[in-house]
This record gives sequence, C-alpha cells and structure tokens, in this order.
Amino acid sequence: MADPEVLTVHEAADLLGISMQRVRQMIHAGQLGARRSSGGWLIEAGAVAERSERLHRGRPPEPHTAWSAVALLAAASACASQPRSGCRVSAAQVVPDRKLRHRILRVLSRLPDPVADDVPWRRLLSARGQAHRMWVHSGVLDRLAADPKVSAGGIGAMSAGHDGLTMGPGRLDIYVHQADADDLIRRYRMREDGDGQVYLLIVPSSVPPGLAPDRGSPVPAPAAASDLLEDKDPRARHAGALELRSCLGALHAVGWLTLWPR
Repeated sequence: MADPEVLTVHEAADLLGISMQRVRQMIHAGQLGARRSSGGWLIEAGAVAERSERLHRGRPPEPHTAWSAVALLAAASACASQPRSGCRVSAAQVVPDRKLRHRILRVLSRLPDPVADDVPWRRLLSARGQAHRMWVHSGVLDRLAADPKVSAGGIGAMSAGHDGLTMGPGRLDIYVHQADADDLIRRYRMREDGDGQVYLLIVPSSVPPGLAPDRGSPVPAPAAASDLLEDKDPRARHAGALELRSCLGALHAVGWLTLWPR
C-alpha cells in the first residue's frame, strides 16, 4: 500500500512540473526533504506541496509584467555600471505606466536572494513566453542562430565571466516573436522533442515592442539568466542566479526601490 506521506521522484516531478533530474538535484541541495529506500528516493509529500504552493501561489504573471521586470532589471544594471552623473534613464522611462511600474518594483523588492531561493524568480519570469524544446538537424543550427528574426538567449546572450561556463556543443537557446514562430519552425523543420538541442521561447504578440527583445539581438541579461535557472547544469543555474542577484542589487543601488526598503 502506498504511503501518502511520501512521494517517488517521478510523482514529485509531475507535481512540480520539473524533470526527475531536477528533483534529484534539489534533494542533494537540501531543498526537498527525502530519504533513501530500496526502491530509490522517498520525498516528503509536505515539502513538495509547500514548494509547489510557493511556485504557483496567486495569479500567474502576465507576459508584459515579466518583460517589464526584465527591462527594469536590465536598465538598472546599465545605470549602476556608470558614474552616478552618467545615468540618464529613470524607471518611469523604462516602464511609463505608473501603476504597472510601482507594482513590479514592489514585487521585485520582496523577492529573496535568487542564489538562496530561485522559485519566486522563476515564477515571475517564466511568463516571458511559451518555452519549447525542439529538435533540428545539426547542419542548420548555425543558420538558425544567425537568422535575423532570432534573438540569442541563455549563456549565448550573457557576457563572459561565469567560471568558464559556455554553451554546450550542438545546443541553442533562442527567442522568437510569435508572429515569426510558425515560419521559422517550418523553414528549419523543427519538431517538438524533450531531448532536442534547441530551447525555443516564443514571445507573445501581446508584449509591447519596447519590451519584447529586438530581432537579431541577444535578449537582455535578466532574460538570459532566467533561461539558465531552468538549465539541468547546476553551474548554469548558479550563474543565472548570480546575474539576477547582481540586477537586484543594481535596482537598490540606483534608488528605484527606495519606496520599498529591504
């Protein structure tokens, strides 16, 4: 008879909407209480329920909310890297809608350090678009990456300096606008495959042009860092969390979170 107090790795993965490998990584990191048995890991059902509730609590963010957060984080990072007198951008210029801007900044001010807990960050930024794992013939990967309608994501969009972390061979993280997606999928003969080498994120047409990534240019670093949070490689996830930690620190440094002190 099954024990209702514990779950298998497969059951926990289904409830959390993540891979079984990711569940095992969370166990080893101490993020999920579990014990070994003759049949494998047995995970505390309460710990899974709590993690799931934290991930899915409340109303899901809208795509324009996620991209507004990305824009504010990216702009703050750019400002913080300049002399105080050199930053000419304000939060109001990045997100003109006052109500939306204040709501997002309030949410960002309450997020934990992403290195310590990335779940709330993943929940907020996962609304960037629809993610698909796709397979394409290896011979067209370079052409797909260079397509003017494609924006590089993941480690390919981030600056160097993450402990030598590089994109694995034969792998691609890309963003495309919804209006371009069907044509690109058809032209490069992409097909859905859970083990595919292309991570494709489709940006909804509801995202305003000023917030959606520019075609042919890498996505902003906070969006690329969000890609890394979903990576199977713990080094990649750590690099993504470090990037978001830096962005959050920049928001405080430029004074855009003064209404919501730490």
